[in-house]
Amino acid sequence: MRIRRQQGAATLVVVMVLFFIISMVAAYTGRNMIFEQRTGTNLYRATQSLEAAEAGMEWALMLLNTGRIDDQCIASADPGDPTFRDRYVAADVTTGVLSARTQTGGGALTPTCVFDRSANRWACSCPEDGSPSLALPAGDETAPAFRVRFRALNVVPARPGLLRIDVVGCTRLDDDCLSLAGPGVVNEGRTVLGSVAMVSGRAMVTPRAALTARGNVATSTLTVSNVRVTDGGITVHASGTIDSGLSLTTISGNALGGSTIANDNALELPALAPFSASQRVFASIFFLTPERWVQQPAVLTVTCGVSGCSAAEIRTAIAANPGRPLWIVGDVSVDSTGDIGTATEPVLLVINGNLSFSASGVSIHGMLVIRPTDPVSGWVTAGSGSINGAVYVDGAVTGSGNLAIDYNGDVLTALRATVGNFARVPGSWRDWTMP
Repeated sequence: MRIRRQQGAATLVVVMVLFFIISMVAAYTGRNMIFEQRTGTNLYRATQSLEAAEAGMEWALMLLNTGRIDDQCIASADPGDPTFRDRYVAADVTTGVLSARTQTGGGALTPTCVFDRSANRWACSCPEDGSPSLALPAGDETAPAFRVRFRALNVVPARPGLLRIDVVGCTRLDDDCLSLAGPGVVNEGRTVLGSVAMVSGRAMVTPRAALTARGNVATSTLTVSNVRVTDGGITVHASGTIDSGLSLTTISGNALGGSTIANDNALELPALAPFSASQRVFASIFFLTPERWVQQPAVLTVTCGVSGCSAAEIRTAIAANPGRPLWIVGDVSVDSTGDIGTATEPVLLVINGNLSFSASGVSIHGMLVIRPTDPVSGWVTAGSGSINGAVYVDGAVTGSGNLAIDYNGDVLTALRATVGNFARVPGSWRDWTMP
């Protein structure tokens, strides 16, 4: 019987080669898949940290423009709780230069927040001293966090009203990852943002006269003084006539009649469609029309009832929201004793109505902008009291109130440094590590 030779060795070699090629292709495909997974994960974490840092920047700006908060950064009615601004920002009331408050030991104060997915909210810590106190949320899911630091703008000469805000966002609550000077943590996303904020109190033209009126000053019962030499001692500035019976006090050597400026058409400003004269004059003070100015985050709107707002209501609003301008809709009656504002913590009140005094011995410290309903009748003064700062009236001044209006440049300087809206300075944003 004849033995046949075995065949198929060549086929086996070909099959083995094909299997090898298929294995190489599978390995290469798997490698690409792993690479794409890692890239996707890195992008996801980087996006998370960026969004956390952006949230931190907006959060800080929001709280700078709100009232009192507690240690968990939640709005508080307790008068013993400071505002976010008072916790972390110090203002020199004479120069307007802003700086960051520090811990007792000199370290930076760093309010911090972490996202708690189980509660679907940010949990925050705003310490007045020491380090933030936060617990890592339970669960295996990522818990993005951000940390905020404030510092003075390092420029010479110092720029008043400006403050640098640094924010670091991370994909988890970790001190090394959230350290502004740290290198981060392996396998965690980390983003550092920086921006400059400005308090808009600087964006305000302070009047040079104790009383400025867009109309006639047709009352003789007011006592108006301005003894500030650098401001020329101007007592009354009006676009109309000024009653000669006013009791005026000005700087030494300045004639009383020379301390007033009457019939000044410049207060009316040139016509500019579609803006009214009232809008144009308001914008000449605040660089915004009234409709735009009231929309600023820091401006607090107080709506009065039919009988108007009492002094107690105004004091309550100021006490709960120090540093915020008040836009008051309705008349204001100063009907109880107790000053409104102080020389070091003045107020900015825009009163869309009339202001009257029925309680004596009350002083208002700051700047008043009175926008009467009827500009012809204007501000109808009543009662006695004093205003320490300056008054601008968008209309005439009438009535028989025995008010004392004392121009105080120091109060107005403190007002510009401590009262207003914080907003980002255009072009100041950057997203790299800062020293």
